[in-house]
Amino acid sequence: MMLGLAACSKSATETLFNTQETNIDTFVDRYLQSNPDARVVYNKSVVRIVVAEGEGTELAKGGCATVFYAGYNFSGSAMNASTLFATNNSDVAAASKWNISDESVFAPAEMNLGDGLVEGLRLGMEGVRKGEECIILFSGKYGFGRQVGTIPANAALAYSINVQDIRN
Repeated sequence: MMLGLAACSKSATETLFNTQETNIDTFVDRYLQSNPDARVVYNKSVVRIVVAEGEGTELAKGGCATVFYAGYNFSGSAMNASTLFATNNSDVAAASKWNISDESVFAPAEMNLGDGLVEGLRLGMEGVRKGEECIILFSGKYGFGRQVGTIPANAALAYSINVQDIRN
């Protein structure tokens, strides 16, 4: 009986991930219709929409990027103040009406692709260049898995990234 419950749970999780990936594809299609100059990069099932091109060398596996970011629980249609769970961008925090008492959180963050990043963010960051602005979207398959703070278990996530610098 336990084996049956595990199989049912695994099937439900795979269905959830498939639905999330379909929602991401729909979002990307709509985004490209409204923003024809954007381009899309795929790495496995992780999607990076390049909103503004960067320059110079691409970030390689194991490299490090200095970024401003905003992370969102991606419900399938939008990234907005109600789905924002983390940011180091003061403009995003202010627009979302976050009450921030510690201004030191608004500094560029180091993202090391060698370790410590959630897989979807690591895969999405591969190939970014200094000055690039992008949106990285991925299903719960490449996310945190379990619940982390305000991020639900197996949640699809979206990150708005502004790359300040890279080091390979």
